[in-house]
Amino acid sequence: MEIWQQIFSQKIEQMKPGDRWTLKADYNLQSNDLDPGWKQFLQQHAFARFQCSQCWHIWHSAQVNILFHMHLDRKQRWGQVKMKIFRQECKKCLVPKLELPEFSQENIERVLENLMLKIRGKCYREAINPHDLSKIIVEAQIMGPHDSSHCEACRLGICCMKYEAQAPASTFFRPASLLPRIFPAQEEWSEAETGSGRDSGSSCDWRRFCCYSCCLVIFLAVLIFVLLYFRNK
Repeated sequence: MEIWQQIFSQKIEQMKPGDRWTLKADYNLQSNDLDPGWKQFLQQHAFARFQCSQCWHIWHSAQVNILFHMHLDRKQRWGQVKMKIFRQECKKCLVPKLELPEFSQENIERVLENLMLKIRGKCYREAINPHDLSKIIVEAQIMGPHDSSHCEACRLGICCMKYEAQAPASTFFRPASLLPRIFPAQEEWSEAETGSGRDSGSSCDWRRFCCYSCCLVIFLAVLIFVLLYFRNK
């Protein structure tokens, strides 16, 4: 938390130098369970590294969720932010523990840049452009689909994505500083993302419809041919 707090203090001082803000971890936070006057920001699909505290197995995930609750007392010019980082379990252990992730400083800064935008929009009521949200860098190869059975956010119904990007075994992933993969920053589902999701689903439905239609046409053609054949006989 010290790194998060240091970077947060720097960014909030640059953004609102006359106001006092604090950031602290609170693992009792619940999504959409807000005290009066508090606002919520859910950063989804952050990238981080996990290490099991029992078998030392290491894995990476681009489906890390971070929940922020924020409040500004305008009269006192004092703001508070509470954050909860959702954990994941090691899938190699029989009795796994929920582990906290480790973030690179670059991705911490990007997440906090998104938080600054949300504070400006939700607490100071400034007009912000959702397209200004920083993108998250995927810094390592991610093997296989997202394991929702070992994801704390999935169990709570917060994690939206069911699968992570999977690359063929022959794909070579270079360090992020050389050739990063970029994921869009997300707060739940934006209109553009839900639109793309609907397009994808519509495409699948259209292909399924075409397949069924072709089968039906072939079946009817065969049926008509058989009826005409027996009728002529």
